[in-house]
Formats: sequence, structure tokens, C-alpha cells
Amino acid sequence: MVIESILGIKYLVISRIVLLTLRRNKIIAVCMCATLFVVSLSFHQTVRLSDNNKCRIFPSSHGGSRANYSFPNVDWFIEQYQNRSDLRGTFFEVDNVQSYHNFLTKINTIKKKGKKLSSSNSLNGTQPFEIFMKNVNQNYLYHPDDLIIWKVLRDLRTRPITKVEMNPGSSHLVLRMSLDNGGMAIFKVQRTPKDQEVHPDLFFIREMERPNAEVAAFYLDRLLGFYRAPPIVSRSLNITRDIVPFGDKRTIVDTVHRSPAGNVCFFGTCLDYCSLHTPVCGKPDLIEGAVSMYLTGASIETIQTPWGRYIPPFWKTRWEKDDTFCDTDVKTNSNYSMRTLLNYMDVSVMDFLTGNLDRHHTEVFKEFKQETFFIHFDNGRGFGKSKYDCWSCMAPVRQCCLIRLSTLAKLLKLYIGPDSLSQVLRESLKADPSFPVLWEPHLDALDRRLGKLLSAISDCINVKGKAWQDVVIDDGLN
Repeated sequence: MVIESILGIKYLVISRIVLLTLRRNKIIAVCMCATLFVVSLSFHQTVRLSDNNKCRIFPSSHGGSRANYSFPNVDWFIEQYQNRSDLRGTFFEVDNVQSYHNFLTKINTIKKKGKKLSSSNSLNGTQPFEIFMKNVNQNYLYHPDDLIIWKVLRDLRTRPITKVEMNPGSSHLVLRMSLDNGGMAIFKVQRTPKDQEVHPDLFFIREMERPNAEVAAFYLDRLLGFYRAPPIVSRSLNITRDIVPFGDKRTIVDTVHRSPAGNVCFFGTCLDYCSLHTPVCGKPDLIEGAVSMYLTGASIETIQTPWGRYIPPFWKTRWEKDDTFCDTDVKTNSNYSMRTLLNYMDVSVMDFLTGNLDRHHTEVFKEFKQETFFIHFDNGRGFGKSKYDCWSCMAPVRQCCLIRLSTLAKLLKLYIGPDSLSQVLRESLKADPSFPVLWEPHLDALDRRLGKLLSAISDCINVKGKAWQDVVIDDGLN
């Protein structure tokens, strides 16, 4: 048998012998096959078995996010997952052969619909946004097979604007617009280049929101099979033609001016970055951004997350200092049902993958109370630091040691391949007119963070000693 070492890393081959190397209470590496075990001594290198294609953990040449970032304890965790008899032959069985698209399509066939949003019964029109709202139910915003989502995105990108005002409650320059078909939309301006990293000394609350991050989060939400993020698409606006004729005079139009370079600018009225010192300027009057669908007629309740942060952020909350916080304060709170807890885990997955620290509240449809999903709003502060992985964003998963089975299956599938998370998202983002939506290092970061996320889930079972059924929860939802 030929075994190739990578970068001079030596690998030990032992036939039919299980070798566990422990270091600092963590498994350094284990790869198990029918007749071969390969033990790696490096966390970020992989080994290719050139004449044995039956090993389900290696080789990394099969693709998946582990081809970029391999975590041996995750490889061992996958072996545990694949060997569970209660998962074999189910929709959640994973291998490294089936494409992720086919895997997700298969899981979506068992997606439960739930009750429809009764507040949308008054919408009797035939416009795409009305049809979209009439189909909203307690388990997801839209079904992946419903083509209405693409008609909504088309309208958001192309429909003429009839009214523009500042969006109430937004701390940054956010516009609320009425479209000529009666729909409403939210527009955020792209104020920083896509390849500009957030300064490491800047607190997250001072970051300018990034509309391209909102667009990327929408497609990430789709490819993870959540379908909980409102439709959003990139769009360019002409300040002179699209905003000034329809804008509120006091809060928008009166702030319009020309820069020393002759470009048309405005700064609006809001708490942060709405002054003559921080205007939005066109080229010469064209600005780029993203427009998202306003959920017309829906009554939305805002709920403060237990893992919120203090402002100023250098004051630490209890959960940031005590990893028993979930067990002592959250799981014991009768206000949090298991469905609610698992919703927090899904949001934590999204926030860790995108690097979004700004999750102070969650939103739900009020009429469904706790028996619904969290709407994946406000992702504009994600994808700001490609080299930084927000460990605190993963606190709900790490502290509660909970994950939905359906969510875990998708994450594992993207890790083992053949399709990686970065690859699938890159392809998905081609549907947006501003492609490439993300700077390439941010896509690379997704593969790294996916491995770290799965590593934390593995540690709940293999390091903390929690029972599988107490960590991986099948609540019948996906």
C-alpha cells in the first residue's frame, strides 16, 4: 500500500489496530477503515491513500471543506455518526459520494409545512410579494421548490421606487422604500469595499453594515436548508433619479449635497454615520447596496437573546465568563422550549460561520409564539474579518451542547464532501447580480469555521462525556 506524506509529515500505518493518541485531553487524530487505521500527528494536514478508496474519513481528495481544513477529532466524530444504526438508511445518512444538492433535496422532501400566517389572509392580490407572504408558515418563510422566491428577487431588483424614507429604528443609514407594485423593501448602502477587512481595534458596534454580507447570509441560509432569511438582492440606485424625487424632505432630501469632487451625496438622519462627516456619495450619483423584502402585514415580536452583549462591549456578561451559563440559566428557564433552544443553536451556527457578533435580539412571528422559527434578520455585520473566528458567536452551541439532527447532517455532509461549504456558497452567489458577492478569503474562512464548529459539537460527546441523544436532537424539523 502506498501512503503519501504531506509537507514532510510522517504518518503511522497500523493494520487492524486502534491507536488513540491523546494530548491535552483531545484526540490528536484517528482514521478508521475496514483494514487500515491512519493516525496523523497534525491538525491541519491530511493523508491520501492512493490504493484504498473505501476509507470514509480520508482521502481529502474527495473534496468537502476538510480538503481545505482537516480536523482529526471531527473525522473521528463522523465515523461515530456513520456507524450509528439509527441513522443508517435514513434521510440523514451521509457519505462523501452524493452531491450536496441531491442530499439537501432529499432532506427537503420531509420538510414539515405547518400553519400558515393568518395575518396574510388579507392579501388578495397576485403580486409576487403578496403570494410570498400568503405562503409563509410556522416552519419556514418559503419552500425551496416555490419559484415565487425568484420573482420576488426580480421585483426587488427592478421595480420602480415610489417613496423613500428613513427606516424607523435603524441605527445606521437604512432606507425604507415603496415599490410601484405596492410592495415595500429595505435598502442598505454598500459603504465599504467588499475586500476591506474590519480594523482589528474596532468594536463590532462601530462597524458599518455590509449589504453584501446580508446577501451572502441569505444564500447561506438557503444552502443550509433553513429558508428563514427574507429575500434580498443587490441593487444599484441613482440618488438623483431614484431617491431625491421620492425621498422624505426633512430626513433625506435636505441632506443631499455635492462633494468637492462633484459627486452627489446625502447622509440622512440616524444615530450613527448620518452626518456631513460620513455621507453616502455616488459615482457620480450611482450607489450600490442591497434591497430586502419587507414582510408586509406580519406582526413580528422581538426577543432579547440570552447571549446578548453589553454595550460598551468591554464589559463582560455572565455567559462570557461562565460556560455553565446555559445549564444554570437557560435550560432551567421555562420560557425556553426545546424548539426555542434549537432555534438558538441554528442562529449560532449562522453567526459563527459568518462572524456576526451583532446578535442582540431574535425575531419571530408573534401569532406562532414559541412554536416557530427565528427569522434570520440582521446579518450585515458578518463577513468582516476573514482571519478571525468568533469563538463567542458559538457560545450557545458550546455551552448548551445541543444541535438539531438535520442541521448536524448538513454540516457533516459539507465537511466530508464531495462539495465544500465554500464551493456551494460560491456557486449559489452567482445568482446575485453583484457576483462575486464575497471576497475569496471569506469563502475560505467558511471551511475553516465549519471544521471548528463540528469540533465543538464533537467535544460535547467525546470530551465532556455527554450522551449522544442529549446532544443531537431530532425534533422532526429541518
